[in-house]
Amino acid sequence: MANYNILTEVPPISKQDSFVVFERRKSNFNFPVHIHSEYELNYIIGARGARRIVGDHVADIGDREMVLITGSNLEHAWMDGDLASGAEIYEVTIQFSPELFQGGGLIDRKQFAPIKKMLQDAQHGIAFSEKTILQSEPGIHQLINSTDNFNSILIFLSLLNLLAHDRAYTVLSHSHFSKFEDTYDSRRVRTVMEYLNNNYQRPVRLGEMAAMVNMSEPSFSRFIKRRTGYNFIDCLNNIRISAASRLLIDEPANTIAEIAYKCGFNNLSNFNRIFKKRKGYTPHDFREYYDKKKIII
Repeated sequence: MANYNILTEVPPISKQDSFVVFERRKSNFNFPVHIHSEYELNYIIGARGARRIVGDHVADIGDREMVLITGSNLEHAWMDGDLASGAEIYEVTIQFSPELFQGGGLIDRKQFAPIKKMLQDAQHGIAFSEKTILQSEPGIHQLINSTDNFNSILIFLSLLNLLAHDRAYTVLSHSHFSKFEDTYDSRRVRTVMEYLNNNYQRPVRLGEMAAMVNMSEPSFSRFIKRRTGYNFIDCLNNIRISAASRLLIDEPANTIAEIAYKCGFNNLSNFNRIFKKRKGYTPHDFREYYDKKKIII
């Protein structure tokens, strides 16, 4: 069997650059699924129906698109999908060095706390709300047209600050797939999520988890819903589906049933139903579509 790997992109950003900006007008997407160490902000107009892949997240996009990716191992790409023939796509990509935001500097000051949180979340990929995209467009065009290097930095930081205050941005890929740890601000939530990530392959009961954090079952149910936005079963299934997504890609020799059972599902029909509800694709279609977008290297 051929050895399929994800393309590692080498962005054209030098050690002297804080960031680079690319502006493109095109009619289709033809770059394969890839990874790179640089942080990347993608702004796309006029590509309704194109397909976004970020980790285990696959979705069609609308007329306006803005995604931030900071995970060096986070696989991502935009594909034609159901893009209309003859589309007029306008794309701006801003790539910037992770070294700009290393710990111990400005990023650890309280004024930068929202940006720091956003960059952490973007390890899984972030899609911004349409409202924030519209608000950010003047800053993007100022950055493209700026001829003053220092002023460009100020515009760039202002843009990041605006994005960081988007209360409606969506985190795209699950941590289990993206190979990053979730950074919950509650010790008990971290304990629960760490345990679920290590034990999702077997049955895990609500009472078991409630006892682990010294709570009654009703109190624990309310607590986990309030802290994560999901009930306990959904939290567990999210982890299992994310793990299954990874295995569907990494273990092509295993059947879908084998992967389902390996990830804690004891009923194949239930697995297929939950997977399609979460991803919008059946496990078979997800594996087939993803494999087509890889590159042999």
